[in-house]
Amino acid sequence: MPVEVDPKFVSVTLDMQFDCLTDCSNGPQAWDGALEWTGADPVSHNAIGKLHHTWTPAGSTDLLDLSTKITAYSPVANPSATRWQAAGAQIRCETIASTTPGCAFYKYIPTWVMNFAKTPPAVAHAWLIQSKLPNHPGSKAANKPMFFLPAKDKNAPGRNPDDNRKVICPDGWAATYGNPDATAVPEIITGDTASCDEFAYASSYNSGGMPAGIGGMNEVDTGNDCAQTYATRVKQGEWAPARRHP
Repeated sequence: MPVEVDPKFVSVTLDMQFDCLTDCSNGPQAWDGALEWTGADPVSHNAIGKLHHTWTPAGSTDLLDLSTKITAYSPVANPSATRWQAAGAQIRCETIASTTPGCAFYKYIPTWVMNFAKTPPAVAHAWLIQSKLPNHPGSKAANKPMFFLPAKDKNAPGRNPDDNRKVICPDGWAATYGNPDATAVPEIITGDTASCDEFAYASSYNSGGMPAGIGGMNEVDTGNDCAQTYATRVKQGEWAPARRHP
């Protein structure tokens, strides 16, 4: 649906060609409305097209890329064509996690908002790491997205995310080495005790525990090499985050 058509064009007719570029084929396309719009009001009619792409992979990690060519014609202007392709609209199809193919918009970067009202110290710590460390893990402002590491049997290197956690937060670390001024939060978990958590998350390629040789982005030998933070509650709803280097 066009937003505006200059009356000087008299009318504009579009030719839409949808292509798949890798190991795939196109079916016929069908439109439910005319692809011609006049410069006179109203110019608000829309046209919705449908097209089936068939993926025929040669391997388990083949990419299916889609592209669209839009050609616009006017009776009073020379034809012009523009190849349009949005990176976020590229599709990756693969059979790594299952023999049944799965597809995702792998270049689209989703965003999430952490629950500050529920866990203000954790969110404050994440903000500190995102903002002050040079690798800025998960920072939208710095354009440094997190890269998810799924379960061992569903990721390419076969890495167990819990192995990342054990590098940064070995079992019993907080009880032995945690700062005594850290405050438990029984409102969230009854009987809450000191625990160690990491940011960037263990289930990510950004984790300090993820080896660089299999895609890790911030490898360290031990969590002692990381900036360490803790939080002390001043009163209900008020916290005083603190930071220390090992």
